[in-house]
Amino acid sequence: MEQTGYGAHIARAVRSVPYETAIETEDIAKQLVKEFAIPYGQAKTITNVKLKRMADKGKIERLQKGIYCHVKQTVFGTMTPDIDQVMLKTLILQDGERIGYESGASLFNKLGLTTLTPRNIEITTNRFEVKLPEGCHLKLQRPHTAVTGNNWKYLQFIGILDELPYTYTDVKNAKQILLQYAKKQQLDDLTLIFTARRYYPQKIVLQLIDLLRGVENETTSR
Repeated sequence: MEQTGYGAHIARAVRSVPYETAIETEDIAKQLVKEFAIPYGQAKTITNVKLKRMADKGKIERLQKGIYCHVKQTVFGTMTPDIDQVMLKTLILQDGERIGYESGASLFNKLGLTTLTPRNIEITTNRFEVKLPEGCHLKLQRPHTAVTGNNWKYLQFIGILDELPYTYTDVKNAKQILLQYAKKQQLDDLTLIFTARRYYPQKIVLQLIDLLRGVENETTSR
């Protein structure tokens, strides 16, 4: 297949990416491998060249190495999607699989544990070493273990409990809010405890057990 065939396929792949979703070299290279049965290294080189040319022509914009975003032409000039939203998706999902989750003060605000709105959104992600584009209001944290679709909700909840003493809250019923959140997420008590025992200090395990016992005591006393 000639180089022009690769280029046409890459252009179509770029157009198929939703506006606020990152255009990633790795994703498109994998499509080339599948479509043309060529080695991944060759596919990635071809993709890099094509995306760079598109960026040089102003058709897309380079955010960082291997990651681009769309450019939209408007009556007011060119417009690009919100950088934070574009990068956020690359840090939470990869190839359709969960690799991260929101954490820290921004999550506390969403859960109603604090009324303060932090400037940065904290994300705990397997891609914690990624270099973020300039002007990006995201803060990356390394997870205690690799984040997966099966464990992320448990790691996120235990992380909230771990950060609770060190994060500003302005509600009196913080633990009750956590319990309601655990119920809403349908978290299993034993899985929570086993996950905490495996990846967190003993003090967090004890705090978690005390928190869950509070539910049992409250239920029993009614």
